[in-house]
Formats: sequence, C-alpha cells, structure tokens
Amino acid sequence: MAKSVIAGFDAGTSKFRCNLFDIYGNHKFEASEATPLKKKSDGFFYNPSDQIYNITLNILKKITKYANKNNLNIKSISFSSVGESGIPIDINGNILLDCIPWYDQRTKITKDKLKNIIDDNFIYENTGLTNDHFFSAYKILWIKKNRPLVYKNIFKWLPISDYLAWKLTGEISTDASQAMRTMLFDPKKLNWSDKIIDKIKIDKKILPKIVNAGDKKGLISEKIKKKISLRYDCLVGTGGHDDFVGTFAINGFKNDIAINSLGSAEALIINTKKFYTKKILNRSKFISGVFKTRNKTNYYIVGSILTSGIVLDWYKRLFNINNNLKINIKKSEGVKKNIFVFPQFEFSHSPINEKYSNGAILGLNLKTNKNDIYKSILECLTFDTKHALDFLFKYTNIKIKKIICFGGSVNNKQWLKIRSNILKQKLVIVNNVENVSLGSAILGALAAKIYKNENEAFSKINFKEIKIIKSNKESKFYANIYKKKYLSHLKHIIELNKIR
Repeated sequence: MAKSVIAGFDAGTSKFRCNLFDIYGNHKFEASEATPLKKKSDGFFYNPSDQIYNITLNILKKITKYANKNNLNIKSISFSSVGESGIPIDINGNILLDCIPWYDQRTKITKDKLKNIIDDNFIYENTGLTNDHFFSAYKILWIKKNRPLVYKNIFKWLPISDYLAWKLTGEISTDASQAMRTMLFDPKKLNWSDKIIDKIKIDKKILPKIVNAGDKKGLISEKIKKKISLRYDCLVGTGGHDDFVGTFAINGFKNDIAINSLGSAEALIINTKKFYTKKILNRSKFISGVFKTRNKTNYYIVGSILTSGIVLDWYKRLFNINNNLKINIKKSEGVKKNIFVFPQFEFSHSPINEKYSNGAILGLNLKTNKNDIYKSILECLTFDTKHALDFLFKYTNIKIKKIICFGGSVNNKQWLKIRSNILKQKLVIVNNVENVSLGSAILGALAAKIYKNENEAFSKINFKEIKIIKSNKESKFYANIYKKKYLSHLKHIIELNKIR
C-alpha cells in the first residue's frame, strides 16, 4: 500500500516550488523552477500566464515522478502565492492578459488620477490597507482604462494561487488573505466591500467568491492527472497569500511573537486580537488584515520592507556574483566605515509613506570595497526593520518576546547575526524552512480531512525551534549608529527624493 503524503505549492516572486511532506510535516522532496518574467516593449513587467501554468505542470510532473518511484500517494495539495498579482480570464477560461506582477509600476499613474475620487482614510477604514498603487484594484483600473476590450470581457480576476487551483479543478474561489490584497475587501464583514467597489467603479461580478483557507476546491481533473502521471485522486484545498500561509504553518498567529518573512520582500506580521484602523498606522504604511480558516479568524498588522532580498539580488547582479556569496563579515566594515546603503530602491517602506522613493549609498571613498557595501546592505535593511518595529511598539500596545524568521534569507547566517544585534530581539529559526509550502500542504490536508481540525494538525506537525540567535555586545554599537546616524541620514534621503 502506498504511503500517504501531502503537497504544498508556493508560487513566489522569484521561484515556483512544490514540496512533499508526510502528515507529520517531515520534508520528503522539492521541485522548483524560476518564476517566469518578461519585460515587454511597453516597458512593463509581465508574468506570462501560459508559462505560469506550464511551469506548474512541469513541477507537478517531477513531484508525481518522485511519488510514483517511492510508492507515495499524494492525498492533497493547495496553492499559495504572492498577493496583488492577478490574471483575468473570460467566460470560456481564456487568458485575456498576462499576469501583472505585484511590483509593476504602471499603476502609479492610475492611483494619481483617483486621488480626488477616494480618500486614503476611507480606504483604510474599509479595507485595512494603505492606498498603494500595487494593490489589485489599481491593476484592474489600469486594464479598464488602457485595455477596455480586455476589461469588458473579464469573467473573473484570479490571484495566481487561485488561478492554478482553477486550472486543476475548475473551481473558482479565493480566500480572505488574497482578497485582502485587492483593496476591494472588507475584513470586518469578511466579504467584498461594496463601498469601495462602488466608489472606484469596478464590476463586482469579476471578483471570485470568498471561502475559508483550507476549504475544499475539488479533485484534480482526470485530464490533468494524465498529464502529470498522477496515479491516485488528489484533492485541492484553498491556499492563500504566501506570507500568511507561512505564518499559519508555524502556528504563528499568537500574541507574544512577531513573524518575520524574509524573501524578495520582507514582511513583519504581528497578531492582534482585533482589526486595527488607527489613522497613524495608515499614514505610516502599516496594513491590517485577516487570515480566516474554518476554525479561526486571525487579525494582524503587517509592516512591509518591499525591497529586501531583492536588493541583495541587485547587488549580486551589479558585481556579477553567483548565488554562493560568502564574505568575511568580521573583516568588512559597512556602517563602521560610515557607509550607508538606503535600500528603498522602488518603494518606501513602513513607516515611511512617500510618493517617490529611490535608494542611495552614502560614505563612499576610494578604499570602499564591495564587501563593505554588502555588509552595509545587510545592516541598513535591518535598520529599516527596526524602524518599523519601534514605530509599532510606540503606537500600539503590542509587546513581543521573540521573532520567528522564515523565508529564503534565513539561510544567510551572517544577516541573522546582524539582525539580532540591531533588533535586540531573540530570533528563532524553525526546522521547517519551507514554511509557505508546509502551510499550503496543511491547508490542503485540512480540506481532505486528513486532519480533523487545526489543533490536530499542529499536534502532529513536527515543529521545532532549531536555532535561537541572541544579541551580543555589538547591540550597543548598532543602537548608537541607528539613533545618531541612520535616522538622521534617512530624513535627508526622504527630502532628496521629493526633489523631482
């Protein structure tokens, strides 16, 4: 008899990956490919939708090949992905436009034209989101203005995770965590916001029905089973936004911890007992939201560092460095040499709310080397995180005992040491590095009733805190640099960005 396993799919900014786990959360196998991306002649970025689907099938073929070889029965799967990105389909299921990735800049103009129509505070009070151009609403409005024929024929607008689930099952739905990132969802009512939709004049019919994360979507179709050589029936569950699915995987919606998702972008996720709509949070680019399963409704505040790991990718491209980057941190100076790399290359970060943002490097001289710049990037990215945390602690009653880190950057041990010293917090690394995939797998298993409920799931998952990183004597040095230099420099950078 084939042994039961569960699968979780993570469609991220830079990579698509699927992981197999046993029902105890022990990792068995991974297959992955780079996220497809094109920059077309119009200057905008696109994730080619047909490639998204084909790459997904390729990954699933590798997964089923491994399962078949090792006599494994993949009982369930769910899909999670980045938010904000979306794919419009027509009534016949045809793709009308390639996926617009979350970071594409075309929607800045659309947002500017709407500033006299809808108030920022009105948006925040009704959606929990700051009025930012990268949310799905602005992508839909851009299509309406610039591709009217496409807009006219939209049947549904689907986040990547729900698009992939639809391709496998025919079921069209989404969850609250993905709906949240449209700027069209009311977290208090747990449904689409008629107030926002009516004001900005988007056709509500194009939005999918909302279900719980972990709800059943359906079985993978016989057609797809044949394509990927899947031997057994596999149920597809509802996933969600990658940051919150990853938080769910480690049972992270608790009041005494912060979750730090470290990927291409960085998210600080802090659980709250209620839905926050403080205006000071809105003005400072913190969002409030909800992650809902059958058993529990979790509210949270998120601070975002939107150019985090992506800045490290830029550094590697600039200096033509492969992924196996290793430097001697102890011999590198960074901010000790008064080199400051301000990483707001495309977007401002929480708690900075500026219309325009560009990065900057200060303190260069003829003795500066690439290692010094690299260390400064690690340090200054962490200063940004500290800036966000300090702000939250000041304007809310939130207190934390530790920060649980997950995402690709947890493999950067040098960065983690720096982070612990700057943040003056205990950093915890867990054994399940691929938390988004694991969270997706758990949600799929809940849909398939492999676990009776979340409590049973978390009682079975092999969850361990495998590394605890504490601050050391360098904390005092960094605290002094942050207070006396970084914050002062940051003010000047913000003012310089206003000069256009």
